[in-house]
Amino acid sequence: MEAIRTATASVTASDPRERVTVPATGHEIAALASTINTTLQRLDEAAARQRRFVADAAHELRSPLASLTASLEVALAYPDRTDWPGAVATAARQTGRLRSLAEDLLLLARLDAHAPTTGSGTVDLAALVSLLVGQYDLPDRPMTLTADTTAPAYVRGSKGDYERLLRNLVDNAARHATSRVQVNVRNQDEQVVLSVHDDGPGIPGEDAERVFERFVRLDDARSRDLGGTGLGLPIARELAHRHRGTLALVPSGVGACFQLRLPRAPAPPDP
Repeated sequence: MEAIRTATASVTASDPRERVTVPATGHEIAALASTINTTLQRLDEAAARQRRFVADAAHELRSPLASLTASLEVALAYPDRTDWPGAVATAARQTGRLRSLAEDLLLLARLDAHAPTTGSGTVDLAALVSLLVGQYDLPDRPMTLTADTTAPAYVRGSKGDYERLLRNLVDNAARHATSRVQVNVRNQDEQVVLSVHDDGPGIPGEDAERVFERFVRLDDARSRDLGGTGLGLPIARELAHRHRGTLALVPSGVGACFQLRLPRAPAPPDP
């Protein structure tokens, strides 16, 4: 027991790799040692994930910062030959990317900390989709964004979280679509099913789960070079899980189709 206590006391948050020796007695002390080792393994894996996340975040922040710094340094070195409107536009674009990345990182930190949801209530997902599609700022190329909602689709949760989830899915689809994005909402038994389908290059089946990893890079036409932070889909899935739902990439003949499933809620009483 003293050996187990000493080994456990030596574990630190930054280096949880220590393990205790499991005695060959087969009684309660051996079971305790095995449980401690399992817990330490989970801590070790969590610490590794945190280190990777911090390293990836630093890398993602460095790229727009380097571009911003370089453009400003060149402009200051050659002020008479600088296209100042273009330099300001570049600086504004990179600053916007930094802001988006910082906001995504803060939201992920809140989700990882299981911070309580504010403003929880009954939300009509169909109405929310129609509003988003009607107000969405389409990219500067020919593209259509349509919504197909046949009836109210009530779910429980935070309207703000659902807005962020939907926008992330539509943003992802709009970046990769060739010319069309379709959003569908249906009531299906005890669930509300929402799908966002684009007609872009699609995603290979082997990457169906990788796209939900933070800062993942796909080796195909759906790379993050098109303006995403690499956090939109991971955030969307975290928000789905937070509301007892699922988010998955489902098979599609053309493009990519993301499907959100949420528990269906009863209609709110008439005011």
